[in-house]
Amino acid sequence: MKKMVFVSFFTILFVLVIATEPSNGLTCEQEKSLLMPCLDFVTKKTVEPSSLCCKGLNQIISLPLEEMLSAGTCLKEAVSHIPNLDKDRIINLPEACKLNLHSHLQRL
Repeated sequence: MKKMVFVSFFTILFVLVIATEPSNGLTCEQEKSLLMPCLDFVTKKTVEPSSLCCKGLNQIISLPLEEMLSAGTCLKEAVSHIPNLDKDRIINLPEACKLNLHSHLQRL
């Protein structure tokens, strides 16, 4: 249940992007798995994201545009189920991971 709940936070990170196409590269479960390690950070259980969290986030934001949008749809579904979700931490996750989200999003 936590796994499913966690992944939804990623949608907020991408400004609640809504897409209708399924991901061709990763399944929704794989996308959730990649971001599961971020759950403790976005719920304030840890002060910084783990390296696994940052690696998973980098993998998601490095996907081709269609797949990244699909990941947003997949993850949006679980957002409402995450207790104690800190939206500021979600928004700042790329910075906390020292990832340049701007360069990834220039593809948009």
